[in-house]
Amino acid sequence: MSAMLDMWGWGRGCAWAAPDGGSGGASAGPSAKVDWEGLDAKEALTTLGDTSPGGNPYSDGADLQEFLSGQAEVTFPGPISEAFYWSDADVIGIQGPVGSGKTTTLLKSRLRRAIMMPRSTIDGWRRYKCVFARETYRQLWSTTIPSYLETFPKSWGDWSGGRGDPVTHVMQFEDAHGPIEFVSEFMAYGDNLIASMRGMQTTDLLLNEADTQAEETFGVGIGRMDRWPGRQHFAGLPRELTSYGQVACDFNAPDEENWTYKLFHDEAERAKILADVEDDEGNAAGGVRIEFYRQPGFGEAGCENLQNLGDKYYPRQIRSNIAIGRGDLNDRLVYNKITYLRAGEPVFKREFSPRIHVSERPLEVDPQLPLLVGLDQGFKGAAVVAQLRGFYRWRILAELHFPQERLMAQVFGQRLRDLLEDRFPGAWVEAGWGDMAGEHGSSTATDENATWNLLVGRAAGFHVRPQVVGTNRIQPRLEAVRAALEAPIEAGEPGILIDPSCRMLRRGFAARYVWADEVDPSGDKRKVPNKRFTEANVMDALQYLLLGQHRGDGLSPYASRLGDQRQDRAGGGVRRKPGQPDPGGLQTGWDVLNPYGDAS
Repeated sequence: MSAMLDMWGWGRGCAWAAPDGGSGGASAGPSAKVDWEGLDAKEALTTLGDTSPGGNPYSDGADLQEFLSGQAEVTFPGPISEAFYWSDADVIGIQGPVGSGKTTTLLKSRLRRAIMMPRSTIDGWRRYKCVFARETYRQLWSTTIPSYLETFPKSWGDWSGGRGDPVTHVMQFEDAHGPIEFVSEFMAYGDNLIASMRGMQTTDLLLNEADTQAEETFGVGIGRMDRWPGRQHFAGLPRELTSYGQVACDFNAPDEENWTYKLFHDEAERAKILADVEDDEGNAAGGVRIEFYRQPGFGEAGCENLQNLGDKYYPRQIRSNIAIGRGDLNDRLVYNKITYLRAGEPVFKREFSPRIHVSERPLEVDPQLPLLVGLDQGFKGAAVVAQLRGFYRWRILAELHFPQERLMAQVFGQRLRDLLEDRFPGAWVEAGWGDMAGEHGSSTATDENATWNLLVGRAAGFHVRPQVVGTNRIQPRLEAVRAALEAPIEAGEPGILIDPSCRMLRRGFAARYVWADEVDPSGDKRKVPNKRFTEANVMDALQYLLLGQHRGDGLSPYASRLGDQRQDRAGGGVRRKPGQPDPGGLQTGWDVLNPYGDAS
């Protein structure tokens, strides 16, 4: 796919030519002496070599001549990347699988932006600057700079700086509408992002692999763009031509908690982020225009850049990731799907499947059924709200957890009550099950007999009973969840179906409720769920809820429903040889009058 690069819009600005004499700026440059109209690339290079102050550094460079003449046609990986290429929104982002050409498109679009830059009213030059920001210089030199040099070789300009240090690349060239200065800077902000970016002046800020960068990079960086060149170069121009800055991001499919997901996928979170973003004068960024472009993943119609990739490029990655036990990477890097980054081996890796256990659309509440609630106690309390349909078909409707806050029991109970009233008006709570530890006296309560379960129940408006099945041991709780995940599908429904709004549960099942090694006092090592991640609180609440429907001995309702034949296979009853008839009646398999089988 290709397009003709017409110099329409900002850069043409012929009516805004430089005043006579340059008006106190730098040298007026070639445009002050030569009529550039109608010159082709070769003629422009020759003329530039004769008239430029200090000569033309590219007059003998075939690469630059090819570069300039090649601007008549620009190729694109596909229509999504082409739309991204032409965007002049304040903030743009492109998300695609590896090898989709998103970074190359991002780099090529900088040349278009430089060409369309408003011309200076001082000397007629178009001055454009882009800053590439990463956390470390190692990241810049290992990924960003090699990609940049594939598009803009060092020989096309003045390259200063070495490996491990800041780098600047200054290119000066000419088109049919006058001279252009294109400056690229590469900076690593390190541990002190705010201090590193203080004083930075740029036209555009580029965040390569934006999902790997801190959210503050965007928040601070958006206040540093649109500062190059100085305002004096735009004096006399219409107001719409005096603001030309842009933050441009490219990234693979991010985690739902990543700032790029919130900014480009979640409208509510986007509004919050922009409300917190201010420039140096304290003006909010409410007028910021954001555009997002998602390239199709491999296997989807319209998958881009396949014409430049080998037939085995994606299939080889898929097989390799599966072979090393990281098939989850395929969703993110190959299929371009929003996923979760694993923090280890998920506890329910074998049993849980998002395609089976997570609903594609919000679950509807059955007004004829009561609500059931599971709770996990503590300052980081959690709650899970569900309904039970058919034969133990769990429908998980909502979750409540505040990972950034430490809440008293009564405050958590009030927020739980608000959730129930807002999401489920008219529904009633039949019962709640909580952690046994929630029956201990609360040190923050005025009543010495008050417990966390009691305080939350009073505030929420229902009775919370302690979960005593299994005496709070982890194994019965895990088995309760496994039983629901492995329950046979009945009437098209699995044993547990989770509403898509339950992000903590979904993330816990898929990536964050993981195994950790624990060493007991005797020195023996065993696997236990890792409680360092906040998703563990919500997973515990689910365990208490599901365990509430198990028998006192811990047997799940699914197991108690099994037929006699299944029980025989499990080891109960008398095993007979094939073809041996069933004598009927009670069979003990034990002759009390002949216990050793030696009587005649």
